[in-house]
Formats: sequence, structure tokens, C-alpha cells
Amino acid sequence: MRSKSTLLLICLVGLALTSCGTYRMYVNDEADFGYYQRVGVIPFSNLSSDRNASEKVTAAMVTELLIGGKVEVANMGDIAKAFKTVIKDDRYNLPEQLTAEEAQALGKEGNLQGIFVGAVRDYSMTRSGQDEFPLVSIAIRLFDCQSGRVVWSYEITEKGGPKFPIFSFGETHTLGELTSKVCGKVAKAFTETLK
Repeated sequence: MRSKSTLLLICLVGLALTSCGTYRMYVNDEADFGYYQRVGVIPFSNLSSDRNASEKVTAAMVTELLIGGKVEVANMGDIAKAFKTVIKDDRYNLPEQLTAEEAQALGKEGNLQGIFVGAVRDYSMTRSGQDEFPLVSIAIRLFDCQSGRVVWSYEITEKGGPKFPIFSFGETHTLGELTSKVCGKVAKAFTETLK
């Protein structure tokens, strides 16, 4: 009996280790987070090998912000129009390349107080032994559209858990499911900053 409970404990610890993620968050202490009533989400830059990762992660991020209900999220069509008006060239890593002046101009064009700019760093199924599990890594920043400064930033990398034939403790098996969880964590961290 003791060996079964030991095996179960080992499985639980293994599951916890494989499905853990890491994150880093920055909050500008001088920013007035009550000011952000209407925000926009620019389509994420894609630094991963999956060519559709940007669309999938951007859509999940918008959905999670809408679910949070703390800010109004601008229509993606309006954001795309404002982006084409302000940004005249192609950028491969917008979080690193957006200037303060461009953030201010996007705010005016889109009638926004803040704008989220992100990058998908990893978006893939990763093999571990016999199993594959999802890996999602994103970085997102909120630019204040009045000052053009970054006032909030969140970077997260999360792995799903491998499939176990007998035990299932809520581990994540698909990229879509993990993307929703990751974006949910980001949106929750942001809405908690607004308090």
C-alpha cells in the first residue's frame, strides 16, 4: 500500500514540475491605473515557428481582457486602421521597436488611454520522451498613450503537462487550451493592477 501512495506522490510532483510556468511583471509605480478606461491590443509580433501564433494569441488576449471587464477594449478593426495610419513599415518585434511618439499617435488615432503590444516567443508542441506537450511563451507591454512610456509589462512561459494514461489532474494537452490559460493569467494580473 505504501508503494502505491509513493508512486502517486511522485506522479503528482512530476505533474506539478512539468506544468509549472514562470513569469516576470513590471508595474510603474508612478502610473495612475485608474486612468485606463479604453485600451487597444495591437496584433502580437510572432517570434515563434508557428506562422499563425500571432492571430491565435492576440485573439485569446482580447477575449480574456473582455472577460475581465475592467476596461473597454477597442475593436480590432479600429486598431488595425489606426496602426496602418501611424506605423508605416513592417516590424518583426513591436514591443522592442515601438517608439513613445508612435504610442502617443496610436492613442490619438484610436481614442485610447493605453495600448497593449506583445510578442509570441514560443508556441509549439514539445517532445519529452514519448509524449508531446504544449509550450507557450509571450511578452506583453502596456504603453501609456499620453506619455508614450511603458507602464506595465508581463512575460510568461508556460508548459502543459504530458498525458498520463491513468491519472488526469487537469494538465493541459493542447496549444489552444494553454494559450487561453496563459492569456487568462496575463489579463488577471493586469486587472489586479487596476485595483
